[in-house]
Amino acid sequence: MTENNENLEKADAELASAPVDEQAQEQAEEAIEQHKKSHRKRAMVLTVIFAVIAALLVTAFVWPGWARKTATNSAAVATGQEEVVAVDPVALPSNATDLEKILPDTVGSYARGEVKSTTVWQSAEPVEEYEVTYTTGDSSADIQLTVGQWTASQYAKEQYDSLIHNLNSEATATGKVNVGGNETGTYEIHPAPDNKKNSVVVWHNETAVMYAVGSKNAVNNFFANFPY
Repeated sequence: MTENNENLEKADAELASAPVDEQAQEQAEEAIEQHKKSHRKRAMVLTVIFAVIAALLVTAFVWPGWARKTATNSAAVATGQEEVVAVDPVALPSNATDLEKILPDTVGSYARGEVKSTTVWQSAEPVEEYEVTYTTGDSSADIQLTVGQWTASQYAKEQYDSLIHNLNSEATATGKVNVGGNETGTYEIHPAPDNKKNSVVVWHNETAVMYAVGSKNAVNNFFANFPY
């Protein structure tokens, strides 16, 4: 009996002192570490995605009061070539407001002229309003653009409705202004009241209202490429 106990104790000691398979242990630890790294990377990617989405929503709809739409260069799509801008845009003043800064240097083949303050919509009490000519170098094809901003979208919509009413004509085209799948305003295209060869496009985007006048083809192309 004593001999059997001694044999069991000896076997236990040998088992306890048996070498551990170090290679297998290292592989297991490496697999665990790789899993942790993969989890951390997924978490970081999701965090970045959520942060980008939140930033886009804030930029588009909270400040400065209008959302940027995707421009469609219809002429470039039709020809397979980028439109050429023949003239240089006039630089904005160093103290340009946020509203002035949304007026792009170029729109299709059009370049921005000098941005000037105006009071044409003063009775509607905008926060600010400007007028600017976009040109290709051919004055007969110029686009006259007026833009204003109000303190709330409802006031911008009221001014938009008033402009449409004063055109006193049937719209040749109407639609929604959509940004990122969200409706931010509407637009209408009408014959120009003082020259039936020309067209007027009026649109509002959140708190901003735009009114552009020019030849029919020019107005359609200009509006399709205007980013706001």
